[in-house]
Formats: sequence, structure tokens, C-alpha cells
Amino acid sequence: MKPNEKIIAYLNANLNKKIADGNPNPITTWLDGTLIKASAGSITAEFTVREDQCNHAQVMHGGIITTILDEIMGMTLITVEIDHLYVTINLHVDFLFGAKAGEKVTAISEVFRVGKKIANVEAKLYNAEGKLLAKSTSNLAATSIPVQF
Repeated sequence: MKPNEKIIAYLNANLNKKIADGNPNPITTWLDGTLIKASAGSITAEFTVREDQCNHAQVMHGGIITTILDEIMGMTLITVEIDHLYVTINLHVDFLFGAKAGEKVTAISEVFRVGKKIANVEAKLYNAEGKLLAKSTSNLAATSIPVQF
């Protein structure tokens, strides 16, 4: 995998800013994450758990955790040179522990392989103490939509 130096430089110039700034995806705005670190094949982002993201047990809903992990994995692909946008074709999540409203959680992603048609990516979600809350793997397929950055 070759690093996308232009994107990495852009991301690193925007550390500690909202991920949604310059990102056209509406779910990114709703998740309201902050970019912490970016390098070739990896992104770290922080999120504050909101009450509207919690389930009836007052912990972050599994669907929200899944969305954060899916979003960060997809975003991570732009840190390597790709010709087309990729979309998730499968996603596996293990939920290990919960997080309550007001807590900060950190998502860290890693690209393992980018082939001509399929990319394999992993992401993990941690609490402020470094406890692993959830982990996921995904395969993403290249679309016919060219990357335009």
C-alpha cells in the first residue's frame, strides 16, 4: 500500500478538529467525532457519547458503535492511494463493554490489505482508560466512482 501523502498532510493539518469539516458524509456530521491522528493506513478519532446515542440500558447503542467503526474504517482507505471509492460489503463487530453518556471513546483503524477490488480493514473502540469496548473487521469493495480529492 502506498501512502496518499496529499490526504495524510491534509488530515494532519486538521488534527483536533471535527472530522465533519470538509467531509461530505452526513453521518460523519451527526457522529461529531474529532480527528486525533492520521497516518498511512490508520486513523484515530475521538467521540463523546451522547444521550441520544444510548439505548434503554443507558449505554451506547450497538448500532452507534457499529456506525462509528464502519465510518472510521471507510475513511481510513483515503490514507492510502486508491483510484475508486470503496463501500462496505461485510462487517463483523464484537461488543465487549459499554460506554455511558458523557464518556469519551476513541476509535482506531488499520488497513491490512488493499487489492484491486477488495480492501480489508479493522477498527477498535476504546474508553478513556484504554479498555477495549468493541472491535470490528470489514471488507470493502471498490466502486466505479473515482476518488476526487
